[in-house]
Amino acid sequence: MKKIKFASPLDFIEMPKPAVKYIPEWYKKTPAEINKDAVKTHDLRTFKHCIPFLDSMTSGYIFELWQDVEIRPKQDGSTSIHWKKVDAEIFSSKPEGSTGFMDTPYGYDKTVYSFHHNLYIKTPPGYSIIITQPFNRTDLPFYALSGIVDTDKYPLYPGQYPVFLKKGFDGIVERGTPMLQIIPFKRDDWKSEISEDLEKEGAITRRIASTFLSFWYKRNAWVKKSYE
Repeated sequence: MKKIKFASPLDFIEMPKPAVKYIPEWYKKTPAEINKDAVKTHDLRTFKHCIPFLDSMTSGYIFELWQDVEIRPKQDGSTSIHWKKVDAEIFSSKPEGSTGFMDTPYGYDKTVYSFHHNLYIKTPPGYSIIITQPFNRTDLPFYALSGIVDTDKYPLYPGQYPVFLKKGFDGIVERGTPMLQIIPFKRDDWKSEISEDLEKEGAITRRIASTFLSFWYKRNAWVKKSYE
């Protein structure tokens, strides 16, 4: 088993933990089937039947917010962000235009904030990390941009990560809220090709899968991942 190493200069910060520990309540409460009067089987199912959906949410590690943060909109259109000063910055606003011509994510304020992560991260030789918004977590008040960092030759060190704030958010973001998802992966060189053999193989696989009412993918193709 490969090891990813985490450290922080701040002893009160929670280290990233396996993402499987952060399955949200809305996922747990969602039934596996709805609309039981429907005729077609696929009309009965929710995303609870989609293994890739859950797989993305439970892959890697989550770095959480380590302190309550109060966010209040101001009359001039700006936003105030407050937290108790405990030897570390958490958020700061970036200068206007720092994202160039990139569109602001829909439903989020145009101001870009820097989230100060205060993390060291090191991976084994040949491995990098993806840092991104926690997958499928549209319920969160912040939206993190995605980045790939090579962390095997030298560790990632404490710095700032760009996030957007959900437009109109007014309230307290609680300590423990997921902020970043960190997924290690092995680097390889790749080359794409068009494959007629793959088309035939895919058609056969699709026909076989269609003979199962459910869970063909989980039983035959899916490989369980482990993050500790």
